Amino acid sequence: MVDLFRGVEVGHRALDYHLERHNVLAGNVANVDTPGFRPLELTRTLETATSGAALARTDAAHLAGPGNVPGGTYEVSPETVVNAGNDENAVSLEHELAKLSANHIRYESAARLVQMQLGQLRYAANDGTG
Repeated sequence: MVDLFRGVEVGHRALDYHLERHNVLAGNVANVDTPGFRPLELTRTLETATSGAALARTDAAHLAGPGNVPGGTYEVSPETVVNAGNDENAVSLEHELAKLSANHIRYESAARLVQMQLGQLRYAANDGTG
């Protein structure tokens, strides 16, 4: 029964990640005029669903097994920036807005996938009627 909702669970984690990343990026935009501010980035630390033990792959052509579903935690870390302004603020408004836009597209895609998966489950639960 757990496998029935596996796709929805993965989608749920993707939605959570993109929501948290949006908050971090919005904080960067909000501090665009704060002297000395360094932009932050949200990164994922991937873990496997099999409590850290990955399936053995005996050939490079083999696909990763179902136990290797990304999970894990998120970590906010300072973004590496080359150029800072005169006030030592390293936030590039254009760069942050581009990342916000790309994150929004990924969030919407994940939301549509979850919606389609739930629709398929609803269709199956209703024995193929509506």
